[in-house]
Amino acid sequence: MSLSRKRRKELKRLKGTAEDLWLDQQAVLDRANAILREAGKQASFLADEEVKPRVKTAVESVAPTISKNVAAVKVAGQTAKERFAADVVPALASTIGSAAAVLQLAKNPEFVKQAGKKAAKASKALQKQAPKSGGSKAGLVVVISLGVVTAAGIGYALWQTFRADDELWIADEDPAPAANAES
Repeated sequence: MSLSRKRRKELKRLKGTAEDLWLDQQAVLDRANAILREAGKQASFLADEEVKPRVKTAVESVAPTISKNVAAVKVAGQTAKERFAADVVPALASTIGSAAAVLQLAKNPEFVKQAGKKAAKASKALQKQAPKSGGSKAGLVVVISLGVVTAAGIGYALWQTFRADDELWIADEDPAPAANAES
């Protein structure tokens, strides 16, 4: 390919300009790297002179409070984790288990009726005994609580029985197309 003299001169000039630009870019990048290194050094000095002492002072002021609270958490040689595992987890598990059992039994309408009858009988028996005893009303509170739980169970069972939920019903598929496809 032959280029005219004018084009060769323009290309040579353009090549020189590109080389100058490349050298300028390298110089700018070198200067930027030097500035970043100096900024990193200054940030390190600032952290050593200003930030570290403030953090150290804050930690020293908070440390006694934390150690005092940790000591308060330890009760009878047990940590909070051990107390949680020993006290809270079993209570929570038994509560969830009881609730699941009540929900399961509430699905049986016969059980709900029997429980309601037994609670009514116990309530009547306690009402007869309460005036004679003249003492604690704890038994009455237990019976009333049992009655409330029973009523809630009956209500839940009735709601489950009579609610209108279209998603519970699955339409039967027509077996005729399946029989035709097999033939």
